[in-house]
Amino acid sequence: MCLSSSKPFSHTPTRLVLYLKTQTHVRIPRLSRRRKMWREEKEMEINNIRLYMENQYMIQENEKLRKKALILHQENKALLSLLQTKNVSLVP
Repeated sequence: MCLSSSKPFSHTPTRLVLYLKTQTHVRIPRLSRRRKMWREEKEMEINNIRLYMENQYMIQENEKLRKKALILHQENKALLSLLQTKNVSLVP
């Protein structure tokens, strides 16, 4: 019978334990995946906020342009009616 087999399993260092003791930085796949997902979620959230702000700006600019277009349309109608009244008064 081997002497090492009589020792309890917890006291016998395995290659993995020895390897991990020599490593200064152990990479855990699940943790790095979680961090990557968290980073992607944050980037997506920032991108959503940026797009929302751009959309709000476009809506405001659209409202300004709509008001200007309405004013120009009203001026155009007024000038057209003046022109028609002058044409009517010029025709004998």
